[in-house]
Amino acid sequence: MVPMMTGVTRNQGHGAKLAIFDLDKTIINTSASMAYGRPLAERGLIGTPEVLRMMVHLGNYMLTTHTEENMQATKHALLGMVRDREEEALRSVAQDALQEVITPYIYAEARTLLEEHREQGHRIAIVTASPSVMVEPIANELGVDHLIATELEVKDGLFTGEVLHFNKGISKVEHIRGLVEAEGYDLENSFAYSDSFTDLPMLQLVGNPTAVNPDRPLRKYALEHNWPILRFENPEPLFQQSAVLAGAGATLALLGAVATGLAFWFKSRDEDT
Repeated sequence: MVPMMTGVTRNQGHGAKLAIFDLDKTIINTSASMAYGRPLAERGLIGTPEVLRMMVHLGNYMLTTHTEENMQATKHALLGMVRDREEEALRSVAQDALQEVITPYIYAEARTLLEEHREQGHRIAIVTASPSVMVEPIANELGVDHLIATELEVKDGLFTGEVLHFNKGISKVEHIRGLVEAEGYDLENSFAYSDSFTDLPMLQLVGNPTAVNPDRPLRKYALEHNWPILRFENPEPLFQQSAVLAGAGATLALLGAVATGLAFWFKSRDEDT
């Protein structure tokens, strides 16, 4: 299967080592799919109900681990949001709002680790369930060699609300194998990093797997198999931001707290009905 390498494939790596990174909670301390709610609303691309829905999903996601249920819920929320929206408009928001809603949440430890791999001549891939339209700017900002992401269907410049490829679990493995076949990477001496047990097939694919901020099942598995465990705790911007952008980051953090409250409100309301 040909890997989804959307817009950010650099270098030829025959025989080289590959460093594979999950994105959410591994490189960034947020959900790339849900973090753009406010800028999308400010540009009139989504309405208040959709913003609230995205905030609830973001709050729940940051408080819980990856599960099939919450991944599917996030996917359906996102598809509902983008259906019949212009692809270029969403791409524009993802690029323009990058410094506001993503870069303040990139772990400093992740940036250091990326640079260490780069200095050793390793190629770097981000492999994520988030849609490529939202994460291409992140991949470009980080200067990675490959991006493998979820692909959404577009017809006549509009998102149809259908998914061409949902990049999770074993699908990640299939596309990484396609990339390795195309580029000739040495998987036995390569590296992989993730926070989630759902990425276990991806982590098992390489000779050097590492759990980063692992959820409980992955932490248990990593301890049982003597895998390294890293704790990333310091989100920092890629570059020095102005006071305006710093304030925007603080606002997003506040919105995350509000999302948590809304999540519990919706849950209790559903239980009462």
